[in-house]
Amino acid sequence: MVLAKLPRPLQVVLLILSVRLASVFLVQTWYVPDEYWQTLEVAHKQTFGYGALTWEWQKGIRSYLYPSLIGALYSVLKYTGLDCPEAVVLLPRIFQAIISTIADYSFYKWTGGRKWALYLVLLSWFWFYTSGRTLVQTLETALVAIALSIYPFKGEKVGYYDQESPRWIWLAVVSVFIRPTSAPLWLVLGVYHLMTTNQGLLRLLMRTYIPILLLAGGALVALDSYHHGSLIITPWEFFKFNVLNDIASFYGKHPWHWYLSQGLPAILGINLLPVLWAVGKLVRRPAENKTGVLLLTAAALHVAVHSFVPHKEFRFVLPLLPIFLYLAQDVIVPWSRKAKKWQLYVMALAILVGNAAPAYYFGTVHQRATLQVMPLLREALPNNRSSVVFLMPCHSTPLYSHLHMNVSARYLNCDPPFNKPGEACEADAFFNNPQRWWRHEYAARQTPALVVLFDRLRGRVETLLQGYRPLHELPHTQFPEGEVGEKVLVYQKIQSQSKPPADEIV
Repeated sequence: MVLAKLPRPLQVVLLILSVRLASVFLVQTWYVPDEYWQTLEVAHKQTFGYGALTWEWQKGIRSYLYPSLIGALYSVLKYTGLDCPEAVVLLPRIFQAIISTIADYSFYKWTGGRKWALYLVLLSWFWFYTSGRTLVQTLETALVAIALSIYPFKGEKVGYYDQESPRWIWLAVVSVFIRPTSAPLWLVLGVYHLMTTNQGLLRLLMRTYIPILLLAGGALVALDSYHHGSLIITPWEFFKFNVLNDIASFYGKHPWHWYLSQGLPAILGINLLPVLWAVGKLVRRPAENKTGVLLLTAAALHVAVHSFVPHKEFRFVLPLLPIFLYLAQDVIVPWSRKAKKWQLYVMALAILVGNAAPAYYFGTVHQRATLQVMPLLREALPNNRSSVVFLMPCHSTPLYSHLHMNVSARYLNCDPPFNKPGEACEADAFFNNPQRWWRHEYAARQTPALVVLFDRLRGRVETLLQGYRPLHELPHTQFPEGEVGEKVLVYQKIQSQSKPPADEIV
């Protein structure tokens, strides 16, 4: 009743916020290491003085902007004495959920306040799965959605403003600095803006584009240079290592068509059907929807450029989600005005069920154990002098950002062989011969208090774990692959126990 009395914009904002906050608490599964190792671990080390930095931070290919924002939140917790592990884990996700709420409301306003647009963005399974995660791509996607909502499209009333607001350029520059992979998208939109402006190309370039690039880019270069300790332009370093030197291929290669055959169909899910409908309509009658053609061109170049890079991931095309959802609602809305009531219900139900099923499975079931194990490790580590080793593919779990204990934590390294091409990383060497690695690692020091591993490794390390007792056995995935098993196991060193735990195995 109270909600109904509020202004409609506020009602929409509260609805979006409730869904985004719900995702923070409902999505309790592991997705990719970067969610923690490229943001939270960096911010934790900045604020609390202990943590782990991956090779990307040592080589200077990442921007400190997003970790610094999270570090500011950690600082508030630290200096107010509220830095309990639960708050350290949840606050950054809530912060990102608020940013995603702003992005979703911007998307809603961009479409002219259409209910179908709101329905699509709230139910999008992959956005529900990622909107509350501390991935750089999540922030990048939010910036893209907000920028598109104020982009000066020509010939149609879209976005917040009819005049040419330069604010989208600021957001575009920031998105490219935090994740240079969004550059193709902004290249198309930037060139189109310059070619269609009423201000004159040279005037707009000299008075708007270059000053914003210098101010925003200069500030971010200064921030990164301060943290890295020397002058550095992180987008260039990112391009040099991942594209020119092809370091990204060390983490896997995919065929050129992967984004078309797997990437986009996966992140769009059932929304792929109205997107294909929209694409077909644009191809047949491009003159009727110039905005749609521009957006499709930008998305096509983005996909084409990324298709030439051997290493591919689903999250790399996440920033295209606002564009594709815009195209989807742009065909559903006209159709819905002529459709029969039963057809509307079938459409709405299909979108709901088609998104709810993968959102539930991937958000609550698939790859849950590597997060679930972290609070259990906190309970099992008796003091800050304890130690834990993760005998798993590198970065399979978070670390200090979820432990929030200054313990000795050992994980398998998988840095690329920069100067020795073809050489196996530590993780590969371990899985080839676990006993040899263990003997070398603990020849001159005590073995760890806790050992964490996937069940696939258990048979190969039974002799190494003779002095340990099983403590936890957690279901992880129904689709084990490589060295990732169905369960996560935790073993505790017998002689290190001060008292037996209440439960032998959980």
